[in-house]
Amino acid sequence: MYQRIDGERLGKMLLEIPLEFRIGTLYRQIADHLEKMILAGSIPCGARLPGTRELARTLGVSRSTVVEAYLLLEKREVVRLKGRSGAFAASELLPHLVRSPEEKNIFNFDSERPTRDLVPFAALAKISREALLEDEGNVLGGSPPEGLEELRFALLEHSVLRGIPARPGEMAVTSGGKDALSTALRSLRAGGYCRVFAEKLTYSDMKDIAANEGLPLRPVPLLGEDGLAALEKLTSRDILYLVPSFQNPTGRTLSQEIRREILALRERKGFLIIEDDSYGELRYGEKSVPALKALDEGEGVIYIGSFSQVLFPGMRLGYILLPPGLRNGYVRTASFRQGQTSSLVQLVMLKFIQQGKLAEAIERARTVLSARMESLVRGLADAFPGVSAHRPEGGVFLWFPTGKTDGSEAARSASRKGVFVTDGALYSLGKKPQKAVRFSISSVPAGKMSEACARLVQCWGSFI
Repeated sequence: MYQRIDGERLGKMLLEIPLEFRIGTLYRQIADHLEKMILAGSIPCGARLPGTRELARTLGVSRSTVVEAYLLLEKREVVRLKGRSGAFAASELLPHLVRSPEEKNIFNFDSERPTRDLVPFAALAKISREALLEDEGNVLGGSPPEGLEELRFALLEHSVLRGIPARPGEMAVTSGGKDALSTALRSLRAGGYCRVFAEKLTYSDMKDIAANEGLPLRPVPLLGEDGLAALEKLTSRDILYLVPSFQNPTGRTLSQEIRREILALRERKGFLIIEDDSYGELRYGEKSVPALKALDEGEGVIYIGSFSQVLFPGMRLGYILLPPGLRNGYVRTASFRQGQTSSLVQLVMLKFIQQGKLAEAIERARTVLSARMESLVRGLADAFPGVSAHRPEGGVFLWFPTGKTDGSEAARSASRKGVFVTDGALYSLGKKPQKAVRFSISSVPAGKMSEACARLVQCWGSFI
């Protein structure tokens, strides 16, 4: 059984820290790494850190460098210096990675894991048992790489809710949105596409996914703010990746007018659009905005839908709609990448849709998330009346400006009070620091928002 290192043993052990000597500021590198370990819980709260002489000898740096690192950690309130007794990890810290997301003292706004009231597990459990018994195990024989035929037709009908006039020959089942995106990029590269463009703030994994599929990724401005002139440079061999509804990370939604302008440019320049609509069904604003693909008169939009983000993270199921000329290449790529999506999961989802449970689950999620976002926006407005934050029309994300302070420092400061948010720089394609953080409301109930905002006032009140 794994046992964490206790405080006394840690103080006597050689502690290794990765350092880049060519970069300089070694004391900051040491401080940053120790802070990560303490906040993660790998160094227990209250544990004694190695002495300055021992750590300096281990790392091959001067003792003054380690002293500076410890002083910086004390300034950040991560470490307590107790004279000759040494340096200790602050005992009041709350290492969130080793605690329950629903614990009273923790507010995990950096998590996209849904709380139990968002997951329809009772209905899923009942349907799973019934479906397998009724099917007599036939589904365990597998399915084609494009998915079970019945499920594809059920998903086709479901896509009508987003206003999409899809055809049977466009549909394929996927193992979630990330699987659909990476497989689509791989098949498009094989088909001659050369580059991917995305907004300068976008889904954090997009950089690694594009690199893994061998496609260079280029940023364009946020299309709802800076106009569409940047899209003029795209060609018929380029791909534009967009999250037009309740975008991750900013939470904003492109208007129908801007969507039509993008499609007009696509028609003229010939580039392909991948629309990631993973959160598109979670609308709780007053105004309905159809999917980008619903407005497309041509065949230039690939549409990705997913149920994995909020309702069924562990089931890993979604779907993709591709123009007829691209679907065969996608299915061929999928067949040698991951084979098939679990046929048992597909059967459960089929029954879930047929019994009307999916529509019920989505409606319940909208109600719950609407109350959470309302509570969070109201709490932040009361706590920081001088800050103007865009209020999302749906989804789970809120982008919050942090004044003159970088999001990294704001996130670090909040974590010391048990409130965990994500540094906005994580979503920047240009790797530029962002004076903003991202909130996710997936893991924090509405009733906890006021307490979370009260804690944020304690740590952000001096710089926001």
